[in-house]
Amino acid sequence: MRKLFFLFLTSSIIFLSSCSKDFLQVNAVVEKNCTGSYLKIENKYYYVCNQSIISSYTSGQAISVSYEVLEGCAGMTTPDCYLNFNYESIIEIKEII
Repeated sequence: MRKLFFLFLTSSIIFLSSCSKDFLQVNAVVEKNCTGSYLKIENKYYYVCNQSIISSYTSGQAISVSYEVLEGCAGMTTPDCYLNFNYESIIEIKEII
């Protein structure tokens, strides 16, 4: 009976630890310009959909965040300028750590 319990416990721990996490946690740098707010992660820029969460941060400031990659952004607005700023994808910041 103890062996069965130990086997069940071990299997449960392995199963739960193998589950993927919903959000990625990274160190990033804030980048703001007339097209919007971005996070620079490993030399790639990501458009921040919920820009209000980093409104108190300035360009060049390092932060640690957890985020989720999105397919689109309902709050995406037309830029205030004609700057063409390329980015990898759109993200939503879940938490600033």
